[in-house]
Amino acid sequence: MNIVIFEDEKHNAERLEQLLLKTGKNINVAAVIPSVAEGLKWLSNGSTADLILMDIQLSDGNYFELIEKTKLNLPVIFTTAYDNFTLKAFKVNSIDYLMKPIDLNELKAAINKFEQLRSPMAMDINKIANAFFKRDTARLLVKINNQFIYIKSQEIAYIQVTESIPYVYTFNKQKFPLDYTLDYLVNILDQHNFFRINRQFMVNIDAIQKISGYFNSRLILKLEPQTNDSVIVSREKVASFKNWLEGNVR
Repeated sequence: MNIVIFEDEKHNAERLEQLLLKTGKNINVAAVIPSVAEGLKWLSNGSTADLILMDIQLSDGNYFELIEKTKLNLPVIFTTAYDNFTLKAFKVNSIDYLMKPIDLNELKAAINKFEQLRSPMAMDINKIANAFFKRDTARLLVKINNQFIYIKSQEIAYIQVTESIPYVYTFNKQKFPLDYTLDYLVNILDQHNFFRINRQFMVNIDAIQKISGYFNSRLILKLEPQTNDSVIVSREKVASFKNWLEGNVR
């Protein structure tokens, strides 16, 4: 498998190469490209690869500028520190979207996904969409003072919107404000594990401790960690919520 790395920071490129060696796959790194200009030059020479590992932000621009100037349609695994390009990335042959620092197991899973999808019959847009939007490896970027940290999806108990600001609550009882909307998070977090029960709450199935009937044909949930607000499944969501509990995800 020939792979090209687009990465403008030498230490990140070297680390990616080391991780690729540890995947146990038969991989050849055909080139390491640090910029849009170098990428254009590489493509103009008729060069190609089976797969691209792409840092979205390069030294002189970004990946989307590159594809606007070319007919590049090679499959891409994004390896980036920028989580706000996820939906846009999906539309351009994206196999997966890995956040830095890159985890070896996540990289292996992304390459395995590529291998499963690379056959002509498997390269179906709906299959790629399902694989992309049902990831259990998503991470959310949160800012604390002047520092950024990542919250893994497995750590998230629920997300609550308070005064128009979404907050993530973790199983270890931490709370952080988010720069994401619930509409965005519905597409990013694994739909088997997370469900948006109303306009205010999105919950992880493992955070639900008790489900009770509530007036007007609704349901009320007890979550852990606990919240002072009523956690109510809206009436129009009850049927799909019950299907979700049974593992029936569309």
